[in-house]
Amino acid sequence: MIMFTTFFGLASLPVKANDSSVLGKACKAAVASVFGRDHKSMKLDKIEGDVAFVHYIRSSDHSLWAVKCKLDGDRVIWASNNPDDSKRWRTDPLDDVVKYSIEDTMLTITQEYTDGSSSNDEYKLSGL
Repeated sequence: MIMFTTFFGLASLPVKANDSSVLGKACKAAVASVFGRDHKSMKLDKIEGDVAFVHYIRSSDHSLWAVKCKLDGDRVIWASNNPDDSKRWRTDPLDDVVKYSIEDTMLTITQEYTDGSSSNDEYKLSGL
């Protein structure tokens, strides 16, 4: 959701999943958070329909890691997009849940883990 402050309090507007700018930025931020990588290393390859394709090069061995993402409400659903992986969308009840929110100039990724804990990472929209 896009969150913004008004004179009357906090209001929110839903973000359409087909908003390619939001989709690409949310995907890059989510992949950076999930894999513990610098968001600046995330490259948006393309957006096809409601799916964003992102990759990064792992610095330790220079291997390419490809991921695809789609938005479902405030949730970022991702799957590996490497040729030798299952490409399974992370929608199983045992998968961690990745959510995004936008407030002013910041995009926040929240990971909700299956043990009940969670973590947040914040990114400037202009840096994604």
